[in-house]
Amino acid sequence: MNDQPFISEPEFSKLKQTLLQREAKLSIISSVQLGLSSQLEVQEIYNLVGDKIREIFDAQVVMISTYYPESNTVEHRYAIEKGQRIFAPGHLPPGGFRSQIIQTKKPLLVSTNVAEEAARRNQPTLPNTVTPKTWMGVPMFVGDQVTGVLSLQDIEKENAFGESELRFLQTLAASMSVALENARLWEKENLYRKALEREFEIGREIQAGFLPTTIPQPKNWEIAGTLKPAREVAGDFFDVFELPNDTIGLVVADVCDKGLGAALFMTLFRSLLRAVSNIDFYARVRSEEIISTENRIKNAISLTNNYIFETHGDTSMFATVFLGILDVKTGELTFVNGGHVPPMVIANKKLKHVLRPTGPAVGAMPDIDYSIQKINLSLGEVLFIFTDGITDSINLSGKTFDEKVVIPIFCEENSLSENLDQIQRMLVEFSAGEKQFDDITMLAIRHSNCFE
Repeated sequence: MNDQPFISEPEFSKLKQTLLQREAKLSIISSVQLGLSSQLEVQEIYNLVGDKIREIFDAQVVMISTYYPESNTVEHRYAIEKGQRIFAPGHLPPGGFRSQIIQTKKPLLVSTNVAEEAARRNQPTLPNTVTPKTWMGVPMFVGDQVTGVLSLQDIEKENAFGESELRFLQTLAASMSVALENARLWEKENLYRKALEREFEIGREIQAGFLPTTIPQPKNWEIAGTLKPAREVAGDFFDVFELPNDTIGLVVADVCDKGLGAALFMTLFRSLLRAVSNIDFYARVRSEEIISTENRIKNAISLTNNYIFETHGDTSMFATVFLGILDVKTGELTFVNGGHVPPMVIANKKLKHVLRPTGPAVGAMPDIDYSIQKINLSLGEVLFIFTDGITDSINLSGKTFDEKVVIPIFCEENSLSENLDQIQRMLVEFSAGEKQFDDITMLAIRHSNCFE
C-alpha cells in the first residue's frame, strides 16, 4: 500500500506555478536591491524602481511620490501612464488616498468603486489622466516617518491587484526607502561639500588678492617670492612693498594653526604690517619730519603685536614674523625677527649670516620691546627668507628637510624665480609619497647689477 499523499496534476501544476512566481519575485527583489546599491543619484533610484515595477506589475500607471512633512506636500518624482510620462508640477497637497496612507502609515488597496471612493476622499487628479479602476499604494519609511508613497493604478479593470501584490510592493518600497535615504544623505553631503569648496575657492581668490600681484624690482636688485598652501587657504604670507626714501618693505610671516581661521588672521596681520609701515602714505601726512627706518619698523611691529593681543587675545592666535626694510641705495637691511625661522644671507653659495629672532612671535604677549638689527647686503649676496613649511617637510624615513642644502642653488646663473622653483622641486622629491604638512613660503632678494 502506498502511504505517500496523492497530488493531482492540477494541484501540482498550481504549486509549481506558485513556486515559480515566488522565485521570480525573489529574483526581482534581488535585482532591484543590486541596482539600488549601485545608484547614488536620487532621481536615478526613482527611475530604476519605477521602471522595474512597470516590468513586474500589469499596471498602466506607476507613481512614486516624495512626502515633505514640513509643508505637508508631495512631489511626484516618477509618474508614468501607459508608458508616457505624466506632467506632475511641483509640490502638491497629498489629498485623498495618499493622505490616508501618510496619516495611517499603512498600505491601501481600493479594488472596486475607485471613482466613488476618490470623490468621497477628495482624491486629486493630474491633468489629462484617467480615473483608475483599481488603486494600490504603500508608504515608504525612514524610521517611523513616512517619506513617500509608492502607488500603482489599473485603468482598465477592477480587482487588478491582490494581497500578494500588496505585500510584494511593500517589500520593494522598504528596499527603495533605505536606498533613497542613503542617496539623499549623500546628495546633501555632496551639496554641502560643493558649497564649502566654493567658499574656500572664494577665500583663495580673496587671499590671493592680499599677496603682491607684482613684486617691485629696484635697480640693482632682484626679488622673487612664492607661496604653496598645504590646504585650500594658507596661514603663511609674504609681502613686498615700496616705502619712502628708496626703501622696500619685506615681510614673511606664518600664522599659527592652519585652515580658514589662520587664513583670516593672515589677512589681518598683513594689512596691519603694511598699513603701519607706510602710515605716512595712507594717512596722507604732510610733515617735514622724516620717519626713520627704525621707527617705521618699531611702530609696525609694536602696533600689530599689541592690537592682535588686546583685540584677539582670547583666540590665542599669533604669528611668527620677519619684517625688514631694505635701503636699495646702500644695501642696508633693518629688520625685526618675531620668532620666525632664521633667514639666511648667502654669499658665493655659502652661508654668511643667520638672522636669528630678535623677539617672540607677534600677538602672543603685549608690550614687547623688539630688538631692531641691521646688516648690509653686498653685491651678489642673497637674502633667503622662508617659513617652517620647508624645515618641517618629512620624507618616508621620517627625516626633516635641511634648509642648508638649498644654499648652493643660489647663483647669478639663474634667476631667483628659477632658484625658488628648483627648491620646490627638491622638496617634492624629498618628501615623495608624503602629504605636504604645512604651507611653504619663500622670499629671496639678491643685490645684483645684472639688471642695469
